[in-house]
Amino acid sequence: METTAKIKNKLVRIAALVLILLVLKLLFAISDTFAQFYFHRWYVWISAILRSLSQFISISVGDLLYIAWGIGLLVYLFRMVIRVLRFAWAEAGLATLGLLRFTLSLYLAFLVLWGYNYRRPSLAEDLGLEMGAYETRDLYQLADTLLQEVNRHKVLLGDTLLATRMDSSSREVFNSAIRAYGIVAKQWPVLRYRYPVVKSSLFGEGLNYLGVTGYLNPFTNEAQVNTTTPAFLLPFTTCHEIAHQLGYAPEEAANFIGYLAATHTPDIRFRYAANYEMFLYSVGQLARRDTVLASRLWDRALPGVKKDYQVVKRFYARYKGPADKLAYLFYDQYLKANQQEKGIHSYSEVTGWLIAYFRKQRPVP
Repeated sequence: METTAKIKNKLVRIAALVLILLVLKLLFAISDTFAQFYFHRWYVWISAILRSLSQFISISVGDLLYIAWGIGLLVYLFRMVIRVLRFAWAEAGLATLGLLRFTLSLYLAFLVLWGYNYRRPSLAEDLGLEMGAYETRDLYQLADTLLQEVNRHKVLLGDTLLATRMDSSSREVFNSAIRAYGIVAKQWPVLRYRYPVVKSSLFGEGLNYLGVTGYLNPFTNEAQVNTTTPAFLLPFTTCHEIAHQLGYAPEEAANFIGYLAATHTPDIRFRYAANYEMFLYSVGQLARRDTVLASRLWDRALPGVKKDYQVVKRFYARYKGPADKLAYLFYDQYLKANQQEKGIHSYSEVTGWLIAYFRKQRPVP
């Protein structure tokens, strides 16, 4: 009887969680007022609270949570094996229901604390941009403009022949990224960044096997940066992760917001990194349509820019393996399950927003 009561109790709680998830899904579908409240009131408030709680803790609280949950899962699996070997099916069933309830609770927390931002309207509303269809010619002009910026900033960095070197600490880069958002928010107040929290990931080099340069922890709202990658990539990676903190969940949106922040600062390192990353996306998109045009652009890149590309390529070649492929497949499906139909390829969809931006700010030559 006691076991039956426990099962009923867990089933009721599971049903309650499912009901809450369904109600929230319905509200987002039928009520624009509710959605706008989440995007522009609730999320702004809750994210600021979360960041204020971890702002003065140097170590990543979110990573510690992940480690604790990982250990908890291993303990759960070990105990489950013991129960099965003892044929304790009632205990195993209760433990399974407990895991299901915990998983649903975690999923609900993910959605409420950050995940519903995947449903956020496009950048058109926040920044006054209109992304329309574009042709190969537009893509070429964008890539050409970005390459000019890449070459120009490579010259300003002082070495056009060798790979880019950065002697700054990761903390200095993080602080510069925070200042960059302070600058860009003067033009677009919606990008105001309160209670900044950017930290180095505790998982460090292990992330390279997964191809991860950074991530946002949705439960603590900490921006996590993998500081073991080539240093010249850190400025843009940091700006990208801060964009996620501001509620821009779709990857193409975070790329574009990160680009805006990085290119509105006078810091040459940030301008170079942002234009370099966006050039790679745009020339990659162009290559899918016209390999000859893409090749011509690459021929015009300064030797040092090509060296930077080779540095990154060789860096990740050391970590290629099954883990990288599995991470790619997992994240691709994760993005598709969260309103991003093109999955991992959504990162490069930033090109559409860049074309719209340049058309508005200054026509692409």
